[in-house]
Amino acid sequence: MKGNRNIFYTPENQYPGMPHGEMCGDFMPFFWEGTFYLFYLYKYCVYAVETKDFVSFGEPYLVLTNGSPEDQDWHIGTGSVFEHEGIFYFHYTGFCESNHGVEEKNEQVVMRAMSRDLKTWEKDSSFFFKPDTRYYGNLHWRDPHVFWNEELKKYCMLITATEKEGAYLRNGCSAVYVSDDVRNWEHYKTLYAPRTFITHECHDCFRMGGKWYLSFSNYSRWWETRYRMADSFEGPWRVPEKDDMFDGREYYAAKSVTDGEKRYMVGWESIREGCKDSGRHLWGGNLLVHELVQREDGSLGVKLPEKIERSFKTPLSLNAVVRQGCLESDKEKTELCAEDGFGWTELGELKETCMFRTRLSWDEGTQAVGLMIHADEDLKQWCQLRLEVRHGRIEMDRYNRVDGDQQYLDERPVTFKGNSAEIKLVVSGNIMLVYVNDIALASRCYEIGVGSIGIFTEYGKVTCTDTELLVQ
Repeated sequence: MKGNRNIFYTPENQYPGMPHGEMCGDFMPFFWEGTFYLFYLYKYCVYAVETKDFVSFGEPYLVLTNGSPEDQDWHIGTGSVFEHEGIFYFHYTGFCESNHGVEEKNEQVVMRAMSRDLKTWEKDSSFFFKPDTRYYGNLHWRDPHVFWNEELKKYCMLITATEKEGAYLRNGCSAVYVSDDVRNWEHYKTLYAPRTFITHECHDCFRMGGKWYLSFSNYSRWWETRYRMADSFEGPWRVPEKDDMFDGREYYAAKSVTDGEKRYMVGWESIREGCKDSGRHLWGGNLLVHELVQREDGSLGVKLPEKIERSFKTPLSLNAVVRQGCLESDKEKTELCAEDGFGWTELGELKETCMFRTRLSWDEGTQAVGLMIHADEDLKQWCQLRLEVRHGRIEMDRYNRVDGDQQYLDERPVTFKGNSAEIKLVVSGNIMLVYVNDIALASRCYEIGVGSIGIFTEYGKVTCTDTELLVQ
C-alpha cells in the first residue's frame, strides 16, 4: 500500500507549537474485507486512512465535514462504524458549544451518517438522539459505540453519560440502548457506574475467550484507557486484580477491532505542548496499536502486533562496549556486573526507526536492570527503561528531570517471574514503545537525538541473551 509508512501514524509531521486542531486522535477502527479502516478526528472533522497491516497506510481522506457555528455538529466528536444489511452506519457526536445552557438545545447530541462503500458518507438529518434526561444528565452525551450483542441478540449502543445525581466529577457512567433494526433505540440499562470518574469516554465492549470486556478512557487524572471484565454482558463488571490499563499515562481513547482472528487496541500516544519534554500533555498525537493477549485468569495483556514486528527485517551489528561495571560478552550472551552501584554497557547505535529485542535475566538481590536508550558515552543525555525488580514495576526515565523539572515517571506494574523478562523496544522519532513480557509502556523524548542502545544494572548482575537490533 502506498502512502505513509510510519507505524505510529499521523497525517502530518509534528512540530513545535503544533496547535490543537492540527493533531489527530480518537481512532475509530473498523475491519472490512481484509482492510482496517481507521476513522479519526482531525481539524474538527472526521478523516480516514486504510491499512492492512498497521505498517503501511494509504492517503487520508475526508469522511465528514463539520458544520457552521449554528449547526449541531459544529465540531464532530467520536463515534463508531458498523454494517447492517449492506449499509454502513457511522454514529458520531455532534458538538455545539454555543448551545450550552440554552433552553431546548443541547451541547452534545448523537448523530449519524450512512454509506454503501465506506468512502462516500451522507449525514442522516432524521437521526437526532438528544440526552435522555429521564435517566441521565443533560451535558455529557457522546461517543456512541454500536455493536451486535450476541448474548442479547440485539444491537447495543454504548453512550458516554452522567448520572443525574452524585459527587462532583464522579458521576460518569456507561449508558446502554438497544435496537432490533438500528433505527429505533430503547433504553436498556446503566451498564457501569462506579462513582469514580468524570466520564467514561470512547467506550468499547467485546467478548473474547468466554469473557466480556468493557473499555473506556478517562481524563480526570491523566490520559488513560482502562477496562473492566465480566462473565456476561449483564455484569457484574470487575476491576482486574493487578492492572486495569493497556499502556501508560499517555495512551488514550483506545478502541478495539478484530479481523476475526486477532483483536487489537487502537488508540493514540499523546503529544506534549511545544514538543518539549517539560510541556503538558495535549489532546491528540500518533496512532498506537497493541495486539491483545488474554491471560489464564482472564485479564488482558498486550504485545507488539506480529506484522509490525515482522516489518523489521534487517539486522544491525552489535558490539558490547563497557562504560561502567564489569563485562563479559560473547556471541551467546552479555553479562554486566555492578554490585556496588550502577553499571552499563553500550551494545549498538539506534536508528531513527528501529526495533531492539532481548531477554534480560538478573541475579537474586539485584535492585534494577534495564535499557539505556539514546545514550551518549558520558551519559549527559539518555533515556532509561528501568525494571524495578524489587518493586514490581517498570519505569521510563530521562536525563533532564532536575532543578524544578521533576516530571512524574511513566510507569506500569509488572509481575516478574523467574528473574527474567522478554524486552522489545520500538523507536520512531521521539516515540519509545517498550514491551516487558505482555506489559506495554509508551513514552516520548523530544529534546535529544538518536543515540546508542545498551543495558544497565544497579547493585547486581544482568545478563542479556537473544539480542537483536533491526530496521525495516
